[in-house]
Amino acid sequence: MHLLDNLHEARDRFDKAKAYAQKHQDDDEAQQEVQKWDKRLRDAKKARQDEESKNWKPPTENLRMNYLEWLDHANVTDDKLGPDNPHWYFRLIGCGDMGDHTADGSCDKGSSEWLFDELTFFQPRLGERRPFYMIEPQQQKGIHCRFGMKGVIAENHFDLSRNAIALLGGQRRYILAHPNQCNNMNLLPRGHPSARHSAVDWANPDLDNFPTFPKAHVNEIVMQPGDVLYLPTNWFHYIVSLELNFQCNTRSGGERLYRKEVNDCGF
Repeated sequence: MHLLDNLHEARDRFDKAKAYAQKHQDDDEAQQEVQKWDKRLRDAKKARQDEESKNWKPPTENLRMNYLEWLDHANVTDDKLGPDNPHWYFRLIGCGDMGDHTADGSCDKGSSEWLFDELTFFQPRLGERRPFYMIEPQQQKGIHCRFGMKGVIAENHFDLSRNAIALLGGQRRYILAHPNQCNNMNLLPRGHPSARHSAVDWANPDLDNFPTFPKAHVNEIVMQPGDVLYLPTNWFHYIVSLELNFQCNTRSGGERLYRKEVNDCGF
């Protein structure tokens, strides 16, 4: 039986055993059944993690270049696009004070601290001057600006912090899902290099290997220049660059909202 089938079966049997045991607290055999399937579920998760990690290859390569060099690669006609051609993604980071003495810009080689002057609505001010988008300014994790060529995607995943995303040019398609869809997302397991990301190729999903994926409920939005998207803690998001575009985002702390949902699927 496929490792993913083992995992789905173990999770289903564990959930049923747990539900039965909760209604029959005095039934020792029912409690033992929960323990048995809890162990099998943990073993199935570990086996899948080991297998996924063994076959994993980094999806991207980091290179150093300036904006004009990136633009020369990224601003191409549609005949130069497609899965067999390289895709180029440019990023700037303003570190700010991200903890661990990073206020000197040491979180990124050649950091772009001037982003805090340009994007005043992301400045981590306190009190009455607190920006609308900064829920916990003291927990800000820098400003990240991302420039994408048409066709670039960010695989579906969730983050452990609040996120405010401002689109400044072009269009981006966001497919969003509530954390209660976690089990349908078929995430790469904890400990995997791409943990918190979906193992499903959303452009060409393998429904035999991922039979729960069609059950996922999602929302869709196409962001336009000037739009700001608030992404709560633990919400899933899959991103497609519909044309040459750029966005800047900042995170400002997290909350324990929806922790049960992500804990139940292994995080």
